Amino acid sequence: MTDPFRFHNNVELQLSSEETKVLAALANTFIARLSPADTQKLVDKYANGKTGVDRDTLVQFANTQGTDFDFKNIITGFLLRATSPDNHRELHLSLTLLSTRAGSLLLTGKFMPFYEIPLPEREAIVNGWRTSSIPKLRLLYRGMSSASLYPMYGNRDNAILQRAMAYNPVCPVRSPPDYQPVKEWVRVPMLTKEQLLQGHWDAIVIGSGGGGGVAASELSKAGKSVLVIEKGTYYHESDLGINDNDAFKNMYEQGGFFSSVEGTINILAGSTFGGGTAINWCCSLKPQHFVREEWARQGLTHFMSPKFANDLERVCDRIGASTAGVVHNASNQNLLDGSKKLGLHYDVLPQNTSGEIHNCDFCYAGCRDGIKNGSQTTWLRDAQAHGAQFVDRAKVIRVLTKNGKATGVELLLNHGGPPQKIQVKADLVVCSAGSLQTPGVLQRSGLKNKHIGKHLRLHPCSIVLGYFDRIIDNHQGAIMTAISCSAENVDGEGYGAKLEVPCTPAAAYSAIFPWRGAADHKDLMVRYRHYSPILVLSRDKDTNSTVRYDEHGNVSVDYPISKHDIRSVLAGILQATDVLVAAGAREVRTGQFAIDPFVFQPEEEIRVDNPRYRAWRQSVEKNGLPTFGAGIFAAHQMGSSRMGVSPAVSAVQPTGETWEVKNLFVADASIFPTSTGVNPMVTTEAVALHVADAIIEKQKNAKL
Repeated sequence: MTDPFRFHNNVELQLSSEETKVLAALANTFIARLSPADTQKLVDKYANGKTGVDRDTLVQFANTQGTDFDFKNIITGFLLRATSPDNHRELHLSLTLLSTRAGSLLLTGKFMPFYEIPLPEREAIVNGWRTSSIPKLRLLYRGMSSASLYPMYGNRDNAILQRAMAYNPVCPVRSPPDYQPVKEWVRVPMLTKEQLLQGHWDAIVIGSGGGGGVAASELSKAGKSVLVIEKGTYYHESDLGINDNDAFKNMYEQGGFFSSVEGTINILAGSTFGGGTAINWCCSLKPQHFVREEWARQGLTHFMSPKFANDLERVCDRIGASTAGVVHNASNQNLLDGSKKLGLHYDVLPQNTSGEIHNCDFCYAGCRDGIKNGSQTTWLRDAQAHGAQFVDRAKVIRVLTKNGKATGVELLLNHGGPPQKIQVKADLVVCSAGSLQTPGVLQRSGLKNKHIGKHLRLHPCSIVLGYFDRIIDNHQGAIMTAISCSAENVDGEGYGAKLEVPCTPAAAYSAIFPWRGAADHKDLMVRYRHYSPILVLSRDKDTNSTVRYDEHGNVSVDYPISKHDIRSVLAGILQATDVLVAAGAREVRTGQFAIDPFVFQPEEEIRVDNPRYRAWRQSVEKNGLPTFGAGIFAAHQMGSSRMGVSPAVSAVQPTGETWEVKNLFVADASIFPTSTGVNPMVTTEAVALHVADAIIEKQKNAKL
């Protein structure tokens, strides 16, 4: 099922026969059939059972190439989804150039179409793009490598690719149809078109994530009739298939990772009932004192008040944020052990599981166990208990207004058949559509404030990989349970990076590290069970970023990452490599295109003061992170409709109400004045409590 709830421009990525030949050659470069010598080397190295992959599978994997699969549909589908419409022309141009002699000469140095160049030479050309001083060539390398790897390994029909990794794309425990979840939840009823047309609500809440859930809960408890509108699909716990393909396709914005217009960063965002809280990794951190102080210095004194402190506690209590049931998998334990050995800060992360053990390998696909206390099992249940109603598969086009006041919404309903446009009336509207969609709703509703869609913050991330002699199995157990704040204050103003642990399914793993050749790539894929990642999560400060929309409502993100924010990521990378080495990693890799991995020799002791390692580390620092070629991504979106004390500096008032339209409020992470530097769920919900209380107080005063 594709995402039918975005506006569609009916774009198709039609390729000519010559462009298709280029695409095939690229697929067969990045996933290439190995030479007999390299095949034998791979088999001899790993057929001893150390990785859990048998000899026949290794041989088959070594002899597999990209065109052994439905490469054209898989790759073009990914490119259409993951790149903005702005980039489609550039994509066609690149493929066209590579299909001609003159164009290929320009990009490859060879006076022949790319598909006629022998494989060894194609491999050298692609690696030349990777290390090129020309940003456009590095961008071409990254785009083509990601498109040739990520969707191919993520497609569960390509089973040989996953068997070679000893990776199961379907949760073996929770996927059987007769599986009984730990907690049983009653299905939440969704309204039909007919029911919507018959209703008039006191309040409409757009979005069902952390902000929308809290707003719906509080307004319902205050006695208001509430309608929650969700553009994604409602999935009951029993509906969750727990596999990579379905999760990303059905529960994420644009079906998974998508790129900024410049190609500087890849973005991941939830789009389902419960929003990001349904698919996040349970991390439940409060905003730190220096963030709250910074917001208060901007005139938003509420964030240093006892009320906000109490709201944070209330949120943590309702979502069951606790360390009691945390069980670290090997990767999280490596972060703790390495940090401890180096004398760095480390701690256990609270999870929103009410102290229950939650070793869910696939939490990014929704919680079939029903343990994770996302919005759909907490705030929205509270709202339902107080009369709130819900509709899914409905995207709000605009807020209706009259005489400067919100009076309802116009939405696009997709309940089968052609999407239908209808209007629903209400006395007030709370927009909690998230930082990627809230600006679009406001702009399409006629709001003109210049800060709407500006100042997007994303927490740019990178991943450092460590390879251990022992099996790690990063994809098993609780995803994110440990943290180090040792690099969080690089500039002396509270900006830097946290170290956490990510979960990387087969598709993500295949594209994390820079591709350096067919044999190297397949060697890494076979070592999947031995790698341990550290996530470098930076707090971005001054990137001049924008969320914008085309005439069809499709979202695009401009994010020309600043030098300051790149330095924060780099500081975290340097710290993460030390932590992995201290934990015993024999090999470490960064996402930098031009930096080769460091490998301790068999006779060397693994230690951070090894002279060869220190020299390599200096090269990591000296190389830095170029704008293109940094391997940066983000899963948190904040600040695109920021709160402030005047319309000259902000999109909404300190109460969350828009400056231009009365009774139109915003209650989600888009109103953050700056980025939080921590996973934003708890902050989002506490800010939504503040906005909901402001609404209730305003209406109470209006009646006096």
